[in-house]
Amino acid sequence: MSELPWLEGNQPSNGTGSRVGNRLLALVLILFVLLGVIYSVATPIFEASDERWHYPVVKHIADGQGLPLQDPNLPTPWHQEGSQPPLYYLLSAGLTAWINTGDFDDVQRPNPHAIVGLPQVVGNKNMMIHTDRESWPWRGTTLAVHLIRLVSVGLGAITVWLTWHIARCLWPRNDQAASLAAILIAFNPMFLFISASVNNDNLAAALAAGAVVVLLHALLRGQTVRDGLLLGVLLGLGALTKLGVLALLPVTAVGLTYDAWRRRTWRTWLINGVLILGCMALLAGWWYWRNWTLHGDPTGSNRMLDIAGRRDEPLTLGGLWAEFEGFRISYWALFGGVSILADRWVYPILDVLMLIGGIGVVVAGVEIVKSANQQINKSTNQQISEATAQRGDRARKRSSFSFSYFLLPTSYFVLIGWVGLTFILLIRWTSQTYASQGRLMFVAIAGISALVATGLVILTPKRWRWAMVAVVGGGLLLLAVVSPFRYIIPAYARPPLLRETDLPVDVQRVDWDINGEMRLLGYRLERPSVHPAETLLLTVYWQALAPMAEDYSVFVHLLGQDRDVVGQVNTYPGLGTWPTTSLKPGDVVADTYHVPVDPAARSPSLARVYAGLYRYDEPGRPGLATVDAREEPVEPWL
Repeated sequence: MSELPWLEGNQPSNGTGSRVGNRLLALVLILFVLLGVIYSVATPIFEASDERWHYPVVKHIADGQGLPLQDPNLPTPWHQEGSQPPLYYLLSAGLTAWINTGDFDDVQRPNPHAIVGLPQVVGNKNMMIHTDRESWPWRGTTLAVHLIRLVSVGLGAITVWLTWHIARCLWPRNDQAASLAAILIAFNPMFLFISASVNNDNLAAALAAGAVVVLLHALLRGQTVRDGLLLGVLLGLGALTKLGVLALLPVTAVGLTYDAWRRRTWRTWLINGVLILGCMALLAGWWYWRNWTLHGDPTGSNRMLDIAGRRDEPLTLGGLWAEFEGFRISYWALFGGVSILADRWVYPILDVLMLIGGIGVVVAGVEIVKSANQQINKSTNQQISEATAQRGDRARKRSSFSFSYFLLPTSYFVLIGWVGLTFILLIRWTSQTYASQGRLMFVAIAGISALVATGLVILTPKRWRWAMVAVVGGGLLLLAVVSPFRYIIPAYARPPLLRETDLPVDVQRVDWDINGEMRLLGYRLERPSVHPAETLLLTVYWQALAPMAEDYSVFVHLLGQDRDVVGQVNTYPGLGTWPTTSLKPGDVVADTYHVPVDPAARSPSLARVYAGLYRYDEPGRPGLATVDAREEPVEPWL
């Protein structure tokens, strides 16, 4: 290895790079904000990860009802998110308190057939029912959500900027590493998706990255009382935003203690310890005391688990490995309710990128220790020689002790400790509930991006580094630009409405009237036979006959031998996007249902398709009355 960043001098970055590096950072930040706005507009409200639960906390506070109370036996619109530390919600409530959000119940209409966590299932990606109330110009709840989203994009931009500074602390005079670190976070489609949503991760990531920048500068030049005060404020605000930020507390304690040990500045260390703990207690202590008083648990985690749901069985290593795929892909691109994938070929490329960066991190760690030891030995031998000549063996021992730790590159291992501890805490949380999502590492994404960027640059020959940054950056930028238009918008797009004259000539007409409000015009089968574990493709044409005051659900059942159900689909028309209350008389919806056939279905046998409408909330969910063109009751066999 020809060069190592930690051997270029243990001096902190002055916060600036070369003209090229600064211009590239400015370009990355501008593109990030523009993309963030695009993601915000492309994603219907309450469709981003957990946004449907984060925003109700904001509304509850903005309506003057104080912080939400958590009761596992009392359903609430904020679900488990009411157990989160409140700073992000308090700030968002202050931002939007002037907006009349009395239309919240009309806008937040859950789709009872939403498919959450199963990206391979076709349709019903929308967790909510969306109407023209969300159209421009925004008003009411829609305006409040988009305003918070815009501020969250700004918080994401701050995190990108701080990531650049973290990378410069690792490698002060290397523009490629800093630029690549900013690129890895700014053009991560999932980070853009979360940044363009109502989510407390956005504030937590920025506060954590800010605290790390202060800590790294303190370690590089020697801690000051000002550092302790800044760390106390940032960690205190972080502890009031998300529990994951607390992973920085032991990392900070170890880093500052090591710095005091090597520089013999114990007085400053003691003052900083008091400042950090005092600021955290002052800023966030009331929240943890509130939890202790209300729930007997200072973090509120047990109450959150009671509401979110605990695992049915202990998580094993095999189970953890089985969930690792979801963890990986949700770090980069798994949109909506963990139900919208990018193209499958994208993920192996990103895996290779992270693997190479990870290898670079490991190689660098090994080289750090080897190179540091070499310099320690060289410096120690020189000092020993001088000390021995002047004061003898006693000075020899003192000199060896004084210099033995001085040149260790603490910044690098601070980041590794931060990311590693955050990952361990996430595994701990995952062992208690179903939370194997890579996006939950975003509280430490600044550290991840800085380390991976450093690893990639270290493994790249010097003359090819800018080319590597261009290739990686260009590829990620392309993915970030394409994702809203290729994956997100189509997932929520309503199929176009037809007229009866638009039906294909090969439609099998049945013309059944259902409850006097809808008509099943006809259907088309893609093929007449299927095998167990295959999928039956069936297109059904529905027509509205009258305005409807209820949202009826569609059922499609595939019945095999002895009328056993061997496949079924339940949905609103338009695969979840056209509730019947949105249809006007004469509107025709063409739905193609992907009916999965039970692998255990007995074959060969004659299967029949049974289709109709029902009321989702009606006990037993019986099908609505169906009549043929002669107004005779019929069994809706297709």
